[in-house]
Formats: sequence, structure tokens, C-alpha cells
Amino acid sequence: MTDPTELLRRAAELTERADHEEDIETREQLLRISLYVQLAESQEWLAAHPPSVASLRNVLTPKSD
Repeated sequence: MTDPTELLRRAAELTERADHEEDIETREQLLRISLYVQLAESQEWLAAHPPSVASLRNVLTPKSD
């Protein structure tokens, strides 16, 4: 598994590069890649921290006042 800190650092670098890129197509491509890096980090976190049945039940059960 890739270190989430490394993925976030890569995403930040790509965003920074996009901010200084003059070519619009290249800028948009860098931003898309940055988004995919952030999504990969989220997916890895979710895989490492799956939701429990109890937490899902708490979310889905209506609260009575």
C-alpha cells in the first residue's frame, strides 16, 4: 500500500504545477491527475478502515426523541 502522505504530497505537487502551467489543456490534465491521486488515497484509507456493522446500523437507524 502506498503511504497516504506520499499520495497527498504528489497531488499537491501536481496542483502546484497546474497553477503555473500556461497551456490550458496541460493545466486541466494535471488537475485531473491530481484528483485521481487524491481519490486513490481515499480508496486506500477506506480499504484499511472498513466500516463496521455497528457504525452502519447507527447511521441508518432513525433516532427517537
